[in-house]
Amino acid sequence: MIRRSCTSLLGCLFSPLLLADETALVLKQQIVSAPSVESTTVADMAQYGSKVEIVTREQIERAGPSADVSRVMQMFIPGLYVAPKNGPFDYGTYSLLGGRNDDTLILLDGVRLNNRLYGGLYLDTLPANAIERIEVLKGGQSLLFGTQAVSGVINIVTRSPQSREVSGEVNLGVDTFGGTTGDARAEKIFNNGFGDLGLLAYVSRNVSEGYQPFRNRDMKNVTDKKRSYEVSTFGGKAIQSFSDDSRLELFYQYADANLDFAGATNNHKTTNDRVQQIATATFEQSLSERLSYFIKGHINDWDTRYTRILNTEGGGTTVKNHNDYWGFTDWGIQAEGKALLPGDHVLVFGSDNQWFKGQDDVLIIDNNKAQAHALYTQLRPKIDALPDWHPSIGIRHEAMSGGDSATVGMLTSLYDLNDNWALRGQYGTAYKLPNAEQLFVNEPGDERGNRNLKPEKSRNAELGVDYKGNLFNRDFSASLTVFKRKITDLITLDGEQWVNGQGQIQMRGFEADARLALNDQWSLQADMTRNLTESRAGVTLNDIPSFFARSRVGYESVDRMWGAGSAIRYIRDVISSKKVEYGHYSVVDADAYRYLDNAHQHRVSLLVENLFDRDYVTSRSANVDNLGRPFTSEVRYTYRF
Repeated sequence: MIRRSCTSLLGCLFSPLLLADETALVLKQQIVSAPSVESTTVADMAQYGSKVEIVTREQIERAGPSADVSRVMQMFIPGLYVAPKNGPFDYGTYSLLGGRNDDTLILLDGVRLNNRLYGGLYLDTLPANAIERIEVLKGGQSLLFGTQAVSGVINIVTRSPQSREVSGEVNLGVDTFGGTTGDARAEKIFNNGFGDLGLLAYVSRNVSEGYQPFRNRDMKNVTDKKRSYEVSTFGGKAIQSFSDDSRLELFYQYADANLDFAGATNNHKTTNDRVQQIATATFEQSLSERLSYFIKGHINDWDTRYTRILNTEGGGTTVKNHNDYWGFTDWGIQAEGKALLPGDHVLVFGSDNQWFKGQDDVLIIDNNKAQAHALYTQLRPKIDALPDWHPSIGIRHEAMSGGDSATVGMLTSLYDLNDNWALRGQYGTAYKLPNAEQLFVNEPGDERGNRNLKPEKSRNAELGVDYKGNLFNRDFSASLTVFKRKITDLITLDGEQWVNGQGQIQMRGFEADARLALNDQWSLQADMTRNLTESRAGVTLNDIPSFFARSRVGYESVDRMWGAGSAIRYIRDVISSKKVEYGHYSVVDADAYRYLDNAHQHRVSLLVENLFDRDYVTSRSANVDNLGRPFTSEVRYTYRF
């Protein structure tokens, strides 16, 4: 992908990009010189009509000492509904622009985290201390990102080395539920004869007794009433530049987690002991000012040992599962190029190839291997007669072993009406390939796979208007997006058989967000989302709130030595898969920080979650309410060197 000449790696990582408040993204300069291709994908789409949000490192640090990725996203991504099942480091429910739980594609440095063998999102081993920023690209994005990018893409970007001096930080935190956290990071950039070499390493550990996720009246014969967790992670990144024309980036992360799996009936002790390893290697090169490319390989390996011990009516225990294994390996290679054509038209083209295998000692799957291969291209024309119009058009074809292939296209458009107003829109098709469970599961009396399943397809349209300027002589930005999605060939269970449903389901709604600087110290931001579902086949989409909203007020002292903020989120009705309604709650959080020295080396932070100790339901399982986190206060000390 073509970039202007750069003197720093981070200077090359981004072309102009809109933050959540729609101001230009400002990143700390990194000294490693080299072009970056792949890392600009999300940023580029913001210039052609897709809505982009960025969660910054500063926001991540405010999410609390034991923050995992779900907590960060819940607090700071406008329009994203997040409901962690039983608190930090647990499964969650996610919805972006009215999408279902797995309609949003989650990436870690461009590597797919969605499980293609069993479905679902697994973010419960990702610590927030390893993350530099979170990029959110909204709307149907299958063109560049493939299956499951139906309602959007969330790319979690890990930290990179940024200093020639040895630098880093240490964090220590505690919370009122017996939780302790500790993490550390160190980095340095060298010159080793080939060019600049940047090295970074991090480690973290999060331990907690957890809280009781069920009401007393719902628990029957339960010994382990709290859902505890113990998560240890270490990782590292190396970036080697070769002059200013190419670079090689290597990344590795190892996570070891012992996670309780809470149960409301007869539960003595249930655990998932999990090890996840993620590794990537990316080579990027600018062949000329008009042609550049990247090649990226990755592996995501997940191994879980599942143990379930139940209480019996007579007072004893019985072992239902003992270290039963389930896991998967996802590996692949992607190549993408970007060419600047005569007339300054831009052509993007690429190939994305993935292979999967898995094993489950509990769920019988006859065929536990799969592969998918895709080709895609996108043209971004420059029209001299309309210099304020920035369109794009593209097509993608993907084939998977088992099930049919899918072909999708997308049109996007950004039109700068003037210095303050911009009109954007996108229209296209997206798809979701069937996973291995849906194709090959073989559990007689429960569920059976269907090798003839077709990919789920959707037609997506988003139209938005953005404003950036002044209100009452204060900085003000606002955005409104309306969306509509029609889903056909819905993959669903008909009794015990997986099938493609008849008819179509329609999701429509709107999302609005705004940010206002009340003065140099005070700021106010808010967002709201309305979802409306219409089914023409009797099938409904579950666990999607009909309406939710958030607002936050923040204060920063004049000398930036301390700050504080408070936020409220409101969730209206949500319908579970059992057609039971839940939701209808408001939760208030507050946070504050104080630097202890003028050099900003020592800092104390405070997060208070669920300030008024509201009893609320995040999801339902087995007709029992899963409760959100009660009043929790967390304190963290940070030392930077």
